[in-house]
Formats: sequence, structure tokens, C-alpha cells
Amino acid sequence: MASFEQASEMAKELLKQHLKNQLKKQVGTQIANHFVSFWYVYLALLVIFMFFYIIAAAISSSQTVAAQTFISEKFLPPQIYIENLEESITSGFGERIHPVTGVHSFHDGIDLGIPVGTPVASSTDGVVKTVNYPKLSDTDAIKSMGIYVAIESNDSSLESAITRYLHLRDAYVIPGQIVKKGQIIGLSGNTGRSTGPHLHYELIPGEQDAVDPTPFIMMISQLTDVASEAAFDVMADINWLNVSGNNYESDQLLYISNVYVETTAPAFNEQGTIYIRDLNGGGLIGTGNGGMSGSNGAGPVITVPSSLGTLTNPFFIQWAPYAMAEEQRSGVKASVTLAQMALESAYGRSHICNNLFGIKANRSWNGPSCGATTNEQDNGGVYTIRASFRAYDSFEASLADHSNFLLLNRRYRTALSKANPFEFANELQRATYATDRQYANKLKSIMMSQNLISLDMDRGINPETGEPWTDVPYGNSTILVSSGNTEVPTVPTTPATENTSEKIVIMFGIQQAFGSYGHRVHRSRVNGQNVVSYTDMIDPFTGEPVINLVNYSNVLNYYSGETEAPRIYLKDVPDAIAVTLESDDTDDLRVTHVDYIKGQY
Repeated sequence: MASFEQASEMAKELLKQHLKNQLKKQVGTQIANHFVSFWYVYLALLVIFMFFYIIAAAISSSQTVAAQTFISEKFLPPQIYIENLEESITSGFGERIHPVTGVHSFHDGIDLGIPVGTPVASSTDGVVKTVNYPKLSDTDAIKSMGIYVAIESNDSSLESAITRYLHLRDAYVIPGQIVKKGQIIGLSGNTGRSTGPHLHYELIPGEQDAVDPTPFIMMISQLTDVASEAAFDVMADINWLNVSGNNYESDQLLYISNVYVETTAPAFNEQGTIYIRDLNGGGLIGTGNGGMSGSNGAGPVITVPSSLGTLTNPFFIQWAPYAMAEEQRSGVKASVTLAQMALESAYGRSHICNNLFGIKANRSWNGPSCGATTNEQDNGGVYTIRASFRAYDSFEASLADHSNFLLLNRRYRTALSKANPFEFANELQRATYATDRQYANKLKSIMMSQNLISLDMDRGINPETGEPWTDVPYGNSTILVSSGNTEVPTVPTTPATENTSEKIVIMFGIQQAFGSYGHRVHRSRVNGQNVVSYTDMIDPFTGEPVINLVNYSNVLNYYSGETEAPRIYLKDVPDAIAVTLESDDTDDLRVTHVDYIKGQY
């Protein structure tokens, strides 16, 4: 078998455009053949790897993983909430000593050590075949699997493969329901025979024994790690209106709604659509559009000065030494740091808990936070949302964390790679640091008016020309077309055809489950009036309230009298975030663009 380095070198010599197009057409066939004979992938390794050599080199330092895995739009990892899926495998596929019985046995899947309540997604498009909630009367073998879901793929190239998800806490689907790859089907748990919280994940080709699912999910999970990090970052910027008045209400849940590796992604629509679905068997019960009614255009254009000014503002004089020291430490240009400080905090006069850069407290932040209202902008104008922001003990701490924030988020890699500070500002806007459509121009105007680039380590001089850095106008793919007296941003549509570029687009949706548990109904008369009250039905096997119809049917035998079935609904915006990934000159995979819906949902 060719080594990782040999395959990469051969690929770099042989990979031409016509070959790349031909290989893309073969991907589906190769996956199908892999199901027929598991060892086929090893024989076809070189051909597959020639197509994905850039991605493999960028995202996998493990020669074993790189040699045994490939990428397809048709098969996704079972969850995106825990990064580095390979490191979360606590028990692999194959022979092992059972951790509970101590008996030598064959493990038909892989165990992923993830916390209870982690959203679990379907790996394929398909139909739910089984939703199992164990009963007290079940055999030990059935009880040992805990709550589980089995989904049969409806893709012929996957030979109607079945994926199974065991030891769940709860299921969000019922038998016969059609699901999409990436759709959340339940929450991970610790039910059944288990030594700790985990997801047992199986892949069973049609009419065959289970096979190791690792090659099908490992490399695509690396892609989704990169993309989901950016998606989680901007998720807080979407104005989500919480539902209320229900017994059950989940958090907002991010999931993958589509992946475009082999086909071209359609144009992203910044106005999303809300769908409300009945989780317990009903169809679509209502739709609504995001809160965008009309457009006020992109707002006033900020004029960038044609010449550099002079550093005179006391705010910059005070904080310049700190920003310059930060550039020495982190490489983040002092001019950009100072311009962002001034713009985000109104020159230090308006800040939230010493947060000078408006950095929100998302899932990656473990420090203190402060809640505050903030203005966001979309095509409908400026609106106000309530958000959580990082809190600091001092301005100096905020300044240092700003550098770390940019360095640790892949979506800002392009910005950090720009030596020209004006290009740096453009890329901050492209990476959606802020929703302001004039963000880059505002930063550049501040930088020029005070000649902040002279504070940078290169003293504002392009080393290749010996001349000061010059402005690069902010540009994008948006075309302005006339609509009455208003210019409305639109994007040309592109059909979902074969992907001949090096771009990969991963689309994310957001959903929230809400509704009522299964209830016992109590009727009585008080002072001549009919009174109805309810108590939650509890599953005696798990000790949890009942939200699933399968679970409800199981526990009916344990309750006498009148009962009421659970009613759980799903609020869903399936095309909420689009993350574009590309390989750069160093073969490193990076986020180059993030789009997300604007308005209230």
C-alpha cells in the first residue's frame, strides 16, 4: 500500500482537472463497492486519495486514518457537538473484552464517549425503522441496548444500510418517519447496560453483518469540525425568539442540513424560513418567514480618507503601547486592534463589563459573562437583541483576549494571513466579525484618519514596494439591482451541479423542540365546577417524563385511568448558516466565508 507521503506526491503530479471530474463521478460507486467488500477501499485507496489529497493533508496527521478513510456527501458523523471524533472513541469495532461481563466478544460498532444530552444526528437520508424504549418486561438483551433508534438509508449506493444509535436518553423520531442526514434524532444518554455516558454507533449494510463505521465518518468529521466551529460562533448572532409556556423546551440545537463536496452549493438566502413540525408523527403544521419585510439597503457608505492622518486622539495615544505589545506577542496588527477597540467601544465610552471588542460568550468561553442588549443589522435595517458577552477584570484583559479570540477561531485565518492591514479589515467583515455592512470601511476610515498603520511592526510599509500600505476596496459577490427606489442586494443563483472547484460548503440548520409531556388526566368537581388537572407520566425504566409516542405506548400499561399523549413540536430553520471551506497554498483547510440568516426567528 502506498504511504501517506507517496500518495500525496503522486496525487500532486497526476491530479488534473479532467481527472478530478472523473473521480468525483466514481465516488458513489466506490462507496457502494466498499459495502460489498470492506477491503475494497484498501485496493482503491490511491484513486480516492488522489482526489482528496489536499483535504487529507490538511486535516489528518494520522497516516492510518488518512489511508483508510474517504469523503462523501451521503454519509455524515453521528454528532458535531464534540470535536475530534477519533479521540472520543472509547471502544472500537471488533474483538474486545466486554467492559461489563469481562467476556471476550465481538463489538459490532464503536462507542463514542460523549456527555448525556449531546444531540445525536442521523448519518444518512432514510426512514426510521425502529425506535426502542425498553420495558421492565423486556429481556436482558433488549434492555442492555437502552433507548435506541435504527434508520435505513434510502440511497441505493449505500445498499439500504442501517445505522443504529444505542443508549440514548430520548428519541425525537418515531418509526416510519423520513429523516435527512444530519437531522437530530435524539439525545445521547447512559441507558441500558453501560459503564458510562456514551453513544454506541453501528453500520449494517443490507443483508450483511455490521462493518466498521470509522472509515465512513472519520475524515468527513474533520471537515465538519472546522465548519461547525464557525457555525457555533455565529449561532449567537441569529435572533432566535424562544418559545414559552410549554412543559418541555430544549435549547436551540445546531445540526448539519446539507453538505456540498461533490456538488455545487446553491446561493445562500439570507432570509430563512421557519418550519413547525409535529415530532410525534404529524407533518408540517405551520410555516413562517423570518422577520425581514423590505430592505433599507446597506446603509450609508463610509468614505475612506485618501491620505493618512496623524495620531492625535488621546484614546489611541493611551492604548497604542498595549496594542503594539500585543502585536509583538500574537502577531495581530496593532492598527486593526486599535480601530476595533475604538469602533466597538465608542472610544472606550461604551463597553460591557470591560469588553472593548463586543465578543460574545459562546460555547467555547468558560469565563465570566454579562448579559446586555446590542444592535444587529440585516437587510431590513437595525434591530436589537439580548446577548451574553465575555466579561473581563480590566481593559488590558479584554485587549489580550481579543488577540486570542482571533487566533483560536479558524474563520479568521484569512484575515490573520493578510500583511496589508486594510485587507485584514476587509477579511474581518467577510468572516462576519460584525453584522454591520460597513464594518470594514469604518475600520479603515479610523485607521487612516489617525495613521494607525504607522504603529504596526512593519511601520505601515509594504516591504515589497517600500511604500505605505494602500487601501483595498471591500468587494463581494453581491450584485445591486434596482427595486423601485431601493437597491436590494441579490446573489445570482447557481444550480446544484457537479462541484469542480476546491470549495466545500456545509449548511447548518437550527431547531428547537417544545411541547407537553404525556399526562395523566385528573377530573373532579369543586364547588359545582368541573376541574381538570394533569400530572406527568414517568417512564419506570428511565425515570424520565414521556415525550415520545413509542415511549407513551410502552408505559400505558403502568397507568390506569385517563391519559393524554405527549405533543412535542419542532421549530426548525434548516438553512440558517452556510460555511465555506477551502484549501490554501499550504494545503491547510480553512473557513473562507460564513453566511447566516438575518431577522427574527
